[in-house]
Amino acid sequence: MTQIPANAPASQEVARLKAQLEALPSGARLKPSDTEVIYAQAYQYVAQGHFDMAFRYFSLLTLYRPTCIAYLAGLALSYKMLRRYAEALSVYSFMAAIDAGEPQHTLAIAECLLLAGAEDEARQTLDMVVRFCRERPGDAGCAKAGERAQAMAALLSPGAASDRQ
Repeated sequence: MTQIPANAPASQEVARLKAQLEALPSGARLKPSDTEVIYAQAYQYVAQGHFDMAFRYFSLLTLYRPTCIAYLAGLALSYKMLRRYAEALSVYSFMAAIDAGEPQHTLAIAECLLLAGAEDEARQTLDMVVRFCRERPGDAGCAKAGERAQAMAALLSPGAASDRQ
């Protein structure tokens, strides 16, 4: 195993971890066409609201393709819909680490924190998404995520509770 220098940037460490996960022997056990068939079934379960079944299929997929964002997103969504927020947070956090330029993962973390009742952490996470997106003014996807994060944060502000009543 390759040693990572103590002063290496975190992004290099994450990239190396991602490469090592993608190189695992399990990745070669299923052909892409096989995983796509399993994904189609998992997606159908999500569309039908059968998250307990979708979770099983997405779990299997992530064993064979541990860094595939689509498979991880399905697993995280299934956990979230099953109210298994700690597990959903773990998967969304992993997604945010390996796909750091995508603010939707961090926005999903904030949603899970809200659902789990951790409003202060959710607010801090939403603020982080807003700051991240402000640093990328030309990115349309980031702008959309930033707007959504701002709207959610506004709903969490102390004055918003009295406005809703």
